[in-house]
Amino acid sequence: MNEFTLGAYILVWPVLTLWVLVALCRGVLKDLRQAKQENRDLV
Repeated sequence: MNEFTLGAYILVWPVLTLWVLVALCRGVLKDLRQAKQENRDLV
C-alpha cells in the first residue's frame, strides 16, 4: 500500500463521521421545528 492510498483511507473516516453527524443534526432540527410548529414537546 503506498502512502497516498493509506493517507486517503485514513482521511475518509473523518469525512464519513462528519456526514453522519450532519445527517443526525438535520433530522433533529427538522423534528424540533415540526414539534414547535405543532405546539408539543420534542420527546
